[in-house]
Amino acid sequence: MKPGPRRLEQAIGYRFRKRAHLRLALTHPSYRYENSDAQDDNQRLEFLGDAVLSLTTAEHLYNSCPDLREGDMSKLRSHLTEDRKLAGIAAELGLSSELLLGRGEAGSGGADRASNLADALEAVLGAAWLDGGMRAVRKIFGKVFLPELEILLNSNGAPNPKGTLQEFAQRNGFPVPTYETLAESGPDHDRIFTVEVTACSKSWRAEAGSKREAERLAAVQALEELVPDIGNN
Repeated sequence: MKPGPRRLEQAIGYRFRKRAHLRLALTHPSYRYENSDAQDDNQRLEFLGDAVLSLTTAEHLYNSCPDLREGDMSKLRSHLTEDRKLAGIAAELGLSSELLLGRGEAGSGGADRASNLADALEAVLGAAWLDGGMRAVRKIFGKVFLPELEILLNSNGAPNPKGTLQEFAQRNGFPVPTYETLAESGPDHDRIFTVEVTACSKSWRAEAGSKREAERLAAVQALEELVPDIGNN
């Protein structure tokens, strides 16, 4: 295998028990055609990884974003799992340098081709599923995909509880809400952040795998208590 699988494992937050799973995920069909020692390529793993990513994204949105409606969740999942987004994530991970390509594909710029990168990233998720089940997939999702999903949550027209809370507070004569990180726990690849938001002379706390998500959840809690008062103003 090309040098660097350990670096890729560090980047995705998961170390494979069977390195052959990762190698297969990085094996483009062109490599298989040109090398008799390659018995398979990553296309079947890409199919599996596509389904796994869709499920994991849906699970996270359902459990962590109770304020989102079905249409909002579908839109966010679609944006996160589109090929262009996946190719960009794969490029940031340095996955292009790890692809196993045939000489013709490599010579024509296949290592940077968006379709190859997107397929390989999904294949890595499929390989992780085979290697360590849902636990492995969730590790990669938390490290690689969750930050991207949080950006989409704040910029894609989905409900923005932090912004709504700030508008409510200022409209009712209170200072801008403040967020304070009270605690961090867990290993580096699976951190848990406890955040407290103070708004309208009250405080709420929430925990999540990132500060941004914990802040968002704390704002949701605040709005759940304050929203009934909005209709009375």
